[in-house]
Amino acid sequence: MPAPASVPLTSGAVLELRATLSQFGRGVVAPRRAALARARRCRFADASALLDYHDLMLFLRAHPATRDEYAIAARELERVAAALREIAEHGRAGERRALEQSGAAWTPVRAAFGLAIARWLVARHPGKATLDSVDDEPLPLAESLAAALPPMQAEIAGGGHLDGEAIVATFAGAGDRLAWLVRTFDTLPASGPVREQLYESAGAWVTLAPGGSVLSRTFLRGPEEAPFLVDRLKRDVDLAAAIEVPLPRAAARTLAEREAIVDASRGTLAVLGRETDAMATTSARDTEYHRLGRGLAIALHAPAAGRRGSLDAHVGFVLFRNGVPVAYGGGWPFAGGCRIGVNVFPAFRGGESAWLFAQVLRAYRQRFRVTRFIVEPSQYGQDSREGLLSGAFWFYWRLGFRPVVPRIRALAESEAAKIAADRRYRAPIAVLKRFTASDLALDVVPGASPPDPGELAERASAWLVAHGRGDPARAERDAVGMLERLVGRKAPANGVELRVWRAWAPLLAQCPSIAAWPRAARAGVASVLRAKARDEFAFQRKLLAHARLCAALGGLAKSPSPRV
Repeated sequence: MPAPASVPLTSGAVLELRATLSQFGRGVVAPRRAALARARRCRFADASALLDYHDLMLFLRAHPATRDEYAIAARELERVAAALREIAEHGRAGERRALEQSGAAWTPVRAAFGLAIARWLVARHPGKATLDSVDDEPLPLAESLAAALPPMQAEIAGGGHLDGEAIVATFAGAGDRLAWLVRTFDTLPASGPVREQLYESAGAWVTLAPGGSVLSRTFLRGPEEAPFLVDRLKRDVDLAAAIEVPLPRAAARTLAEREAIVDASRGTLAVLGRETDAMATTSARDTEYHRLGRGLAIALHAPAAGRRGSLDAHVGFVLFRNGVPVAYGGGWPFAGGCRIGVNVFPAFRGGESAWLFAQVLRAYRQRFRVTRFIVEPSQYGQDSREGLLSGAFWFYWRLGFRPVVPRIRALAESEAAKIAADRRYRAPIAVLKRFTASDLALDVVPGASPPDPGELAERASAWLVAHGRGDPARAERDAVGMLERLVGRKAPANGVELRVWRAWAPLLAQCPSIAAWPRAARAGVASVLRAKARDEFAFQRKLLAHARLCAALGGLAKSPSPRV
C-alpha cells in the first residue's frame, strides 16, 4: 500500500472520485486507475471524508471494472479501518461522535433491538454487544421479569426500590449483563412472541462495538465467489422482460451455508441499528439464496414456523453484490398478490437502483408466482418530505406502477404529461403529497386482482364477532368444527398447525361450497394449511396450485362482511 502523503482527501474530492468510478468501458480504465492511485496517496481530511471514502470503496468492491480494482477496494477498506481505529482510540470527541451510528468498523452503534436479535448477538458475536441501559418504558423490568426470577429475587425486584438498571446490576453479577438479561427472559413461562413483547417493553438499549470484526459494514460480506467485473451500469430496465427471466435454483444447499447467510443478513441490518421481524425470526430452514446474475444474489428469509402471519407473511430479503450488501427490504406474498418494499443503501443509489429493484421483483414473481405487486405510500413519501422531494413516486411510475385510486391515477397522468411536454417542469410538493393517498400497483398479469389479505382478515374477525356474540373462544371452536366437516379432516391436536387451523377456520367457515368440492380438493385445503405451518415457500406454491381455494378466497374478499 502506498504511504499516505500530506495531501488531504476531502469529501469533495471523494465525490469527484465517485464520478470517475461510476464510468465504465474501455476508455476509462486508465483514468480510473490514475484517480484511485492519487486517492490512495492521500490522508483523510476529516471524519466525514473518511466515511465518504469508506462507502465509495464498498461501491468499488461491488462494482469493480478490473480484478485489480476489486483487490484495491479490499486493501483500502483495511486502510480506512486503521484510520477509524486511530480515531476511536485517540481521536477527539467530536470526531468520534461524527462516526457513531455509521456501521463502520471501530464505530459504536446504539439500538433497542428485540429479544431475537439480542439473543443472536450474544450467541454469534460474544463481547461485541453490551447492555447500555434499561429505560423501564413502557413497562418496568421488575414486572416483565417477575415470573422468571427466583422467588427471593422476584420479591426484591418487586419491592419498588430497584429500577431496571439496578436489577441488572444486582442480579447479573460480574458476567455479561446482556447475556444475563437474554437468558432470564428466555426462562419466562410464556410463548416466544410474549417474551419478545415483554423484552421490548423494558426498553433495553444495546451498544455494538464491532472493532475490526465482520459486525461492521466495512467487513460484513455474504457468500463471495469470483468477482463480477462491471463493464457498464444497467440504468435502463425492461421490467416486463426482466421479471420473467427464470430464477435459478437455490444456490445454498446445506443448513450450514444457509445459517451463514442468515448471519450475514441479520448483521447487515444490525450494524445500522435496524432489524425486521422476518430477519429476526427466520432460520436456516426458512432461508433461500438465489444468484441473479452480474454478481448479484438475493437471500430470501421467511419467518420461522409459528411466527408467520396467518395469511400473508413478511418474506424479507437482502441483496448482495460481489458479497457486499447493497439493499434490503421485504415482500408480503399471498395468493398472487405481494406488497413489496426496497431500501437501497446510500452508497449504491443513483446507479442501478431500477435494475436492482427489477431483480427483487423477478425473485418474488418467480418464487411466489406473483401477478400483482403493490407499493404502499410509505415507500414514496408518505409522512416524509425527503421521500417526496426525492422523486420516489416517479421511480415507480417509470417502472410501470400506477395508482390504484382512479382520481389519483388521473392526476398522476396529468402531471406525467406536463413533464413530457417540458423537461424542466417539476410536480409541486402539494401534488406529490396527494399521490400518497393511493397504493401503487404493477399488474404483471393484466386484470389480476388477487384477494387482499387485510380484507380477508377483517372478514374473519367480523364473523367471529357476529357468530360469537361476546364469546370469541366459542366462536373459534365452532369455526374449527365447521372447517373439519367441510374438509373431512380432524384438526391437529396441538402445535403450530392447530394455530393455523384456528386462524383460517373463521374465514373458511364462510365458504360452505367447500363441502361440495371433490374429495381431493377438500383434502387439498388441509394440505395448504399444513404447509402454512411448516414451510412458507411451499405454502405459497400449494395455495396458488389450489384454484378452487383461491377462487373462494377471492369471492369472499369481494362479498359483504357478516353483520353483527
